[in-house]
Amino acid sequence: MVLLSASISISQLLAANPPISTDGNVNIINTGDNNSEPIALCYLPYLFPFTTGDGTPSNDKGQYEGLAAIFLAMEHLNTGNGELVPELNGINQRCPLRFTTKAFDTEMQQSVGVNHIITLTDRSRTQELLPSAILGAASSKVSIPTSIISGLRGFPQVSPSSTSAALDDKSQYKLFGRTIPNDDGTAIPLVEKLTSWNVRYIAVLHVDDAYGNAFAKGIRLAAQRDTPDLRVETMEITIGADDDKISDAIQQLKQTDFTFFFGIVWSKEFVDRIMTEAYNQGIAGTGRHTWLFSDAMGSSVIGRGFPIGSKLEKAYRGTGVLSAVGGIRGINVVYDKLTRSMQQLGGNEEDRSYLDSHFPRDYPDGKVVNHSIITDQEAFLKVPGLVAPFVYDSIVALGIASCGLLEISDNTDYFTGEELFQALLNTTFDGASGSIILDPDTGTRDPRSALFSLTNFIDDDDASIDQGMVQFKRIETDLFKSGEWEPLVPYTFNNGASDIPLDLPILNTNSNYLSAGLKAIGLILCGIIIALALSFGYWTYRNSGRQVVRSSQPIFLYIISAGTLLMGLSIIPLTIDLGVTDQKGADAACMAFPWLLAVGFSLTFSALFTKTRRINQIMRSTARFERVKVTAVDVIKPMVTLLMLNAAVLTIWTVIDPLQRQTVVVTQDPFLRNVETYGVCDSDHVSTFLAILCVINLGSLIFALFQAYMARKISTELQESSYIFLAMSIILLVSFIGIPVIIIARDNSAALYFVTAGLIFVVCSSLLLLIFIPKVWALTKKSSNTNTSASSRFSSATSTREGIKILSTPVAQAELGEKNRGLMVEQAELEKENRELKRLLSAGKSREGNENQISSITFLDVENRNSSDSAAENDHARGSVQFSADVKEIPSKADIEV
Repeated sequence: MVLLSASISISQLLAANPPISTDGNVNIINTGDNNSEPIALCYLPYLFPFTTGDGTPSNDKGQYEGLAAIFLAMEHLNTGNGELVPELNGINQRCPLRFTTKAFDTEMQQSVGVNHIITLTDRSRTQELLPSAILGAASSKVSIPTSIISGLRGFPQVSPSSTSAALDDKSQYKLFGRTIPNDDGTAIPLVEKLTSWNVRYIAVLHVDDAYGNAFAKGIRLAAQRDTPDLRVETMEITIGADDDKISDAIQQLKQTDFTFFFGIVWSKEFVDRIMTEAYNQGIAGTGRHTWLFSDAMGSSVIGRGFPIGSKLEKAYRGTGVLSAVGGIRGINVVYDKLTRSMQQLGGNEEDRSYLDSHFPRDYPDGKVVNHSIITDQEAFLKVPGLVAPFVYDSIVALGIASCGLLEISDNTDYFTGEELFQALLNTTFDGASGSIILDPDTGTRDPRSALFSLTNFIDDDDASIDQGMVQFKRIETDLFKSGEWEPLVPYTFNNGASDIPLDLPILNTNSNYLSAGLKAIGLILCGIIIALALSFGYWTYRNSGRQVVRSSQPIFLYIISAGTLLMGLSIIPLTIDLGVTDQKGADAACMAFPWLLAVGFSLTFSALFTKTRRINQIMRSTARFERVKVTAVDVIKPMVTLLMLNAAVLTIWTVIDPLQRQTVVVTQDPFLRNVETYGVCDSDHVSTFLAILCVINLGSLIFALFQAYMARKISTELQESSYIFLAMSIILLVSFIGIPVIIIARDNSAALYFVTAGLIFVVCSSLLLLIFIPKVWALTKKSSNTNTSASSRFSSATSTREGIKILSTPVAQAELGEKNRGLMVEQAELEKENRELKRLLSAGKSREGNENQISSITFLDVENRNSSDSAAENDHARGSVQFSADVKEIPSKADIEV
């Protein structure tokens, strides 16, 4: 069945060269039959690039299929066939207009297109069809100059594929319209797709012409308006640029460090050169880079064989094309019907012959173009291609608009180009490419009414090609309609996977996490502290009944062991960072460190403080000749107080403003990615809480140091006071050096960790070794019993059964011995005086009064001397001699206690 019968009849009529006149933009054909009315004919010439200018056929946009779609649309108008568009039902009965076309080859050149327009719109020509409107051109670079001329001469120009936003300017392009969205509208689906892929950086390589510049500008505007986080870099390149300029352009793309690129280029040879250079410079075919193209690229990748492993094979694999599409099979019913109609047309020899006869053949230079290179391909007319749905809708829109004008005038007056264009702007219907809605201000199709697709080029396993070759096929992976992308099948990227590649090169951030070796050092120090604390605690337990341990009171030794154990354990949270745990675990480690350190510190130094305070308390009581017993409760009170203060501060800190692991950025790359960082434990009020803890704990340290200093010359059984003083002096000295270093090294994680762990190790080890080693040594020598026996005569009467023994120093012992000898001499003199007094008393009662007076004076003198002696003994704190100050009779020797 012949599909194009009406079009064939019109062509046969015109071939007879009938008389032609014009009325407005309508051709009046006189058939020569007096019994028939003249035919009102709308001539809609088709300007598209069928060759590349050198005679090589080009079908990159499906322009050959586009001519077939034009004839189908005109056939439906001429016969009133509403199978695809219901508005065409019976239109041939309502409208006297008939439609025809002719194809012209612009050869991808502006000058050729302009020449065709000048010739077509010349109203002075006779016996030549005058266009009612003009279809084309394919590219914006040709549509821009041609539409200026056509608009000035009163001929509407409708393009199915020119997308430059510059064509919206009605002051220059008065009668230009299009059934495809402009680049600003096309940029919206691109930006939306990149956003759905979480792509934040894209470089655009565009041709330096009106089309390319406008499209690149549209992408930037769409990104700024809809996705401010999307960074767009644009680079321009001249069509037909030499290898050096292509290399420079690709070098600019490479310097962006982006991995996603969008090309607004065309021409198979030109794109091949670009992709070859991109492969050479390592930004194509790597598996990490993704190239997308505008619909200007067309289908130049399809139907070609590439050697496996070649540069172009690697570069083109996984590339894609974003384009406005007439439809996708199974999505748009009208598109499906158009596809079937074109397949039927291709299957009819008469239709195919008629179609072949209308491909451009009249070239000024007389060259011959072999269109069969395209039309003889097996895939020809099997699918509509890129242009066919839009050009079909363009013809239908012009037909409905022109017939509508005649219906308004009762078919009496024909129309001008301006009237036809205004009617076109108000024409809407559901066509092969979707709902046709034109912007009345610009003549551009509303992008919300169009369909966009993302086409993916992948291996065609069913292609019949030579061994060692590969051929790509195109599949639609995503469809954009009603403002949203709908996935159809997974997109395959250059690496052969569907996982979305990174939009920037992989960045190896230096987070300054602690190295395994440094952590090992810290944990070894921690292990040594734990081993020492547990060992000395166990040693205390095993020897708690021995005099050496009893003298030092086991409770103090246990507390010191427990405190240093907690301080040693505080090294473990220091080793925990985001390199080994998540944020929650790192935050917990941050807060665990001050808890372990502060509680352990308060336990340890409160024990030392109370221990030295106890010694000083005993010595003060001895100086007053008082018996004092210092119980465990007495010494634990300061310890509990200090511990509760620390716990209260830490609890408030944990509840109100806990420490959190925060990342501090040192340097960033141009994309604001962190090149180097380090982690710190920080909070809003960390300085306040640290200051309070320092006041509490450093205050206790200083006070403990003061107590140790006061007891430094007190001789104890194991010289504990001197060791405590020495330990705290070392700790204080190390702290004065270490704490400033910690503050300075705050920005260096490794140095901070090492200094902090080292400081904790020095503090804990010096305490444990200086407190326990002398006791272990004394117990090992088994000399404690002998020393205790030798010094028992000088022990204070205030010593308890369990506790430290206060011993006299050698100098004090010598002074005490000398004083005892003096006291013995005085005792002998007193005994002599007592005997003399007894003799006088027995001499007679007559002298009783005088004797009593003498006795009182004598005893007062004795009492005064004894008081003076007692004061001297108190100054030495090494014994006592006491006399009864209030006696009524002469004291005997037994009444005097030495």
